[in-house]
Amino acid sequence: MRLKKVAAVFLAAAVSLSAFSNAVVPKADASKSIEDLRKELAENTKKKQEAIKEKVSKQTELNSAVDKKNDLDIQIAALEADIDDIDDVVRDKQAEIDEKNKQIKELDSQIDKNKDLLKERMKVMYENGNVTYLEMIFEAKGLSDLFTRIAVIRDIVSHDRELIQSYVDAKETIEDAKATVEKEKAEQDEAKAMLVDKKADIEKKSAERDKIIQTLKSQIDELEKFEAESEKYEKQAKEELQRALAEQEAKKKSSSSAPAKVGNGDFCWPSATSTRVTSKYGYRIHPISNVEKFHSGIDIAAEQGTNVLAAQDGTVVTAGWNNGYGYYITINHGGGVVTLYGHNSKLLVSAGDEVKKGQVIAKVGSTGISTGPHIHFEVIVNGSTQDPEKYF
Repeated sequence: MRLKKVAAVFLAAAVSLSAFSNAVVPKADASKSIEDLRKELAENTKKKQEAIKEKVSKQTELNSAVDKKNDLDIQIAALEADIDDIDDVVRDKQAEIDEKNKQIKELDSQIDKNKDLLKERMKVMYENGNVTYLEMIFEAKGLSDLFTRIAVIRDIVSHDRELIQSYVDAKETIEDAKATVEKEKAEQDEAKAMLVDKKADIEKKSAERDKIIQTLKSQIDELEKFEAESEKYEKQAKEELQRALAEQEAKKKSSSSAPAKVGNGDFCWPSATSTRVTSKYGYRIHPISNVEKFHSGIDIAAEQGTNVLAAQDGTVVTAGWNNGYGYYITINHGGGVVTLYGHNSKLLVSAGDEVKKGQVIAKVGSTGISTGPHIHFEVIVNGSTQDPEKYF
């Protein structure tokens, strides 16, 4: 049953990774249309976020497996200590048995001596005429002699009985002592055998847990590799998208008498109600995956449903859904400058709309991968993210 359970864990792990192991990260291609690049970016982001979630899940499984492995190792160490204690007891019992055997030898020797004394006395009686107790009585010379002979006979009989009883008692004592110690030793041997079996069973479980741990580590490595490849593609694709947008902007400029608005560093603050920045631009510990990641914008804490403002005049490039950003908007301000507004609860503009600086474009929310209502705000210049706080 246990082997089936372990096999089921491996099978489930293999199935869950199949979507990532078989996935191919696309390559950024300058010949692709803006719409194609957007679609591939969205799909790549979706798969990357799924990989991050899967990695977090696998890391949780790994932590649990390591904890269980440590518990098993503690049990094994405790059993080894118990087995050592029993070995000490068994050695003590064997020493006690050896001592009993020594006593038995001494008692046997004493019995042999008593037997020899009895034989010697019988021999003397035989050599003196083989006199029987009855003959001794009949040969008495007078009443006084008769009483004396009867007393002697009584002493001899009593002595014989004592010798015989001493032999019987010694034999019983020896047998009882041996039986008691041997029984105790047998009980200890049986207890040790049970502990050895239990230890072998736990060692087997520990080995199985080792296999699970190694499998999970391998899976996490694969997910991290996929995530790294996705991030590399995302960077390249964003650069291509920015170049395509710049070309589109250049064409638009050449076909229009009025010059397009360009970001000049004088941005409007994206939140109409809050100035509290909860996460700055740069590397940080991700609040969900709990690993160090580069944060490509700033997070502005704001109440659910409050207004999100356009930082500068421009043209809405994207107004839609992304698994990571949730409902998000990107605005092209010209000159290769694009701003991004993520995790909105509601979008109030559409792709292609012209917007003004300070215009309400969305409502604050917590959609996508988010831990609470806030505005994720990015500034992208020629395909590379910049610190947004430098633009206010």
